Amino acid sequence: MQRVTIFFTFCFLVLYVGAQDGADLYKRNCAACHSIGGGRLVGPDLAGITKRTDKAWLTKFIKNSADVIKSGDPAAVAIGKEYNNLLMPPFVGTDSELSAIIMYIDSKGGSASSAVADTFLNSATFDNIVRGKALFAGNSPFKNAGTPCITCHAVHNDGGVGGTLAKGLNLSYFMLKGQGLKAMLQSPPFPAMANAYGNHPLNEQEVYDLAAYLKSVSQDMVDGKTDRATVPFLVLGIGGWCISVLILLGLWRLRKRSSVNHDIFARQLATEK
Repeated sequence: MQRVTIFFTFCFLVLYVGAQDGADLYKRNCAACHSIGGGRLVGPDLAGITKRTDKAWLTKFIKNSADVIKSGDPAAVAIGKEYNNLLMPPFVGTDSELSAIIMYIDSKGGSASSAVADTFLNSATFDNIVRGKALFAGNSPFKNAGTPCITCHAVHNDGGVGGTLAKGLNLSYFMLKGQGLKAMLQSPPFPAMANAYGNHPLNEQEVYDLAAYLKSVSQDMVDGKTDRATVPFLVLGIGGWCISVLILLGLWRLRKRSSVNHDIFARQLATEK
């Protein structure tokens, strides 16, 4: 009897520790894009997913969703289409860590909640948009010294200027909605973002202002209001071309107009006369 008690106590402790580790791993790797019973964020609600989906398939999909979709797997392809092909980044942890996350999700049980109204940016004002644009472009520094978004991302209404290390954010709001943007900015799930902001997190106001700005960018893009991007870019292009032409003309005027030996020949001819 004592051995049976010890055995079940051991099993309980293993499951409890695994769930605790899984909770922390889930928070760091998944919570930015997924809820468990709280409705859809960037990705689907994961409540009850371990009951609806084969765990081997789920493990493979979490490890690298892009590979599963490329393989033509019907379920994976359908998920990709449903979420605008915004692919989940590959899981960079170990197999045991992934197992702990799946165990934690399984322990929560429940079923996915239906979609709820996204009201996160309903109170956004023009001032929020202006502050968000300044933060995005680096004209206003983040409180915790984070890297300006424009270092890696570009948007259409910032003069066409921006980084190319990461995806353009022209339609980010329509892909993620307000709650998705909030989750992405608060707990970046992508390795490059996590490294950049891990020790320099955005505060609540910065998250709201940036989300409001990205919503305005997306709305302008859909409405066809791209003149603010094309005009500055065109002016910069024409100005650069004019400066280049002036420099070339100046160099042309300074060119040597005769052969290298012209002066020597001229002196020799002068002495012979």
